[in-house]
Amino acid sequence: SYLALPLLTALAAAIGNTRRIQLKRGWSAPAIIWTAIVGESGTSKTPAFKSVMKPMRDRQRKSLKAYDEAMRQYEADLAVYDKALSAWKRDKNTEEPPPSKPAPPSALRNIVSDTTVEALAPLLLANPRGVLLACDELAGWIASFDRYAGGKGADTAHWLSMHNGESIVVDRKTGNPRTIFVHQASVSVTGGIQPAILHRALGIEHRESGLAARLLLTCPPRKPKRWTEADIDPDMEAELARLVDRLYDLRPTVDDEGDPRPVVLGLTRDAKAAWTEYYNQHAEEQTDLSGELSAAWSKLEEYAARLALVIHCARWAANDANLESPDAVDAASMKAGIELAQWFKAEAKRVYALLSESEDDRKQRRLI
Repeated sequence: SYLALPLLTALAAAIGNTRRIQLKRGWSAPAIIWTAIVGESGTSKTPAFKSVMKPMRDRQRKSLKAYDEAMRQYEADLAVYDKALSAWKRDKNTEEPPPSKPAPPSALRNIVSDTTVEALAPLLLANPRGVLLACDELAGWIASFDRYAGGKGADTAHWLSMHNGESIVVDRKTGNPRTIFVHQASVSVTGGIQPAILHRALGIEHRESGLAARLLLTCPPRKPKRWTEADIDPDMEAELARLVDRLYDLRPTVDDEGDPRPVVLGLTRDAKAAWTEYYNQHAEEQTDLSGELSAAWSKLEEYAARLALVIHCARWAANDANLESPDAVDAASMKAGIELAQWFKAEAKRVYALLSESEDDRKQRRLI
């Protein structure tokens, strides 16, 4: 669980705004996944998290290194421009247009730790593919929602939009431009949190807004640690890095105005049948639920399709010979997404039960 959840989120972020899955004409879902590892301190959440994030951080390090080199070249070009502009101004008889000012480079970002919408907005504007928000401790992310909003929930509303890959408009107090419009704000989120902190951080307002329901949760039963010489195979690490790089090779299409738009993938006949069966069964289950679990079920409905999209693209990136078509999600991917969604249902029941415990209940459970 500690490895798989952040890995699913990292793969989703690598796909970003390049692909969406279409369930019917008016319903398509993005590759945006929010996950939270729930575990006590000392359960090795951080080592697992770092292992999965390594290819994403390595890619970011290379991108920032290239940006530094581009900035040095930009500063040299800017000096040449300033000199040429001064010469152009001194020449009163010239009929030539002024020299063109070089454009500053933009840093390619794939992973961020900024947790406020105000800090994220310019990054999303410069990186329309979207980014991965990876926090070793998610409590800071949750606490940031209304930090600059006077408690009125402005950041929460923006995050709800970003979970759906919708547009956001952010008015900043400083910086240029003051108003930032991001057409398709895509941010996948992953990290760890302790149960008691999650209980305090996800207040009633976040549960009622549906923000808590958007988090796919896992809280494995705690087991005693045992020393082992086993480690992750370096060949597997290299294969994961290649898989991530291949997903970043995916490109969006463009609309009539030249703006990037996701490539929309349909379903094969068998995939549509599997989705329809799951949808109807899931709806039957939800009629018997209320409160937090009902809210979680409402999001787990579409999460099955989102997970299927991530699995489909990962199979394409891994050159899966059994993939029916790169242009349509097949039954194998859809059934895998559904199986994951079913697993997350069981985890949601267990985690929400833990969060609803009283102190006396918690002591009794630990004693038993």
